[in-house]
Amino acid sequence: MVTIIIFFALAISSLAFIGIFGRFPDEWEWVGIVLAGVAIAMATPSIFQMFWGRACVETEFEVSAKDSERSLLIFLKNPPVKSRVLKVLGVKRETVQSLTAEIRISEFGSKNIIVPIRHARLFSDDDSSDIGSNRIVLPPTYSVAASIMVAMWDNKNKRAVILGDRIRQPLLLGEGYYWIQIIIFVDGNPREISRQFVVGKNADELIWTKPN
Repeated sequence: MVTIIIFFALAISSLAFIGIFGRFPDEWEWVGIVLAGVAIAMATPSIFQMFWGRACVETEFEVSAKDSERSLLIFLKNPPVKSRVLKVLGVKRETVQSLTAEIRISEFGSKNIIVPIRHARLFSDDDSSDIGSNRIVLPPTYSVAASIMVAMWDNKNKRAVILGDRIRQPLLLGEGYYWIQIIIFVDGNPREISRQFVVGKNADELIWTKPN
C-alpha cells in the first residue's frame, strides 16, 4: 500500500513539475502538486517505520554466579528507538510477537556434534515459572527482558548440564572446549550467532570465552 502511494505521488509530481518547467502551472497542476505533497507526507512516516522501527533483538553473553551455583546465560532485549530524529518522525520499536530459539553444541576442536539441534528454553519477566517457555513475546525495553540458559553447573557430577526440551533429556558435558550455535527466530526470521565456552573441573571454570 505504501509503495502504491509513493508511486502515485511521484507520478503526479513528475507531471506537475513538467508543467512548471515548461510554463506556469494552471489550477489543476497546482492541485496535483498539493495532492502529491500530501501523499508523500502521509507515506513518509510509514517508510521510516518500515526500515527503522522493526524489532531488533540484541544478545549479551553473561555468567550468572551465586554461591556454588553457576550458569551460562544469553540475555535478550529489544531496545526502543534511540534516535531523536526518528522519534520526532513517529518511529517506534515494534514488539516481537513470536520469539523462539534453537541451539546446537559441538566440540571446539574436532567439530563433533555433541548436542544436535534442540529447542532452547526462554525465560522472561512475564513468566514466573522456573521451567521457561518455548516461545515468548518480547516488547521494546532498555533492560534485559528475556534470557536463554545454555548450561548450568552440576555440583554432584562435577559437570555442566544442558537443559532438555520436549523430546530430549538434560545432557551432561565433561571438561573441554565447546562451540555453540544459537538460532534466534524473530517473528519467523532466523538469525544465527555463535560463541565458544569452556567446561572446567569446577564451577568457576564454566565460562564464556571472548569472541574472535
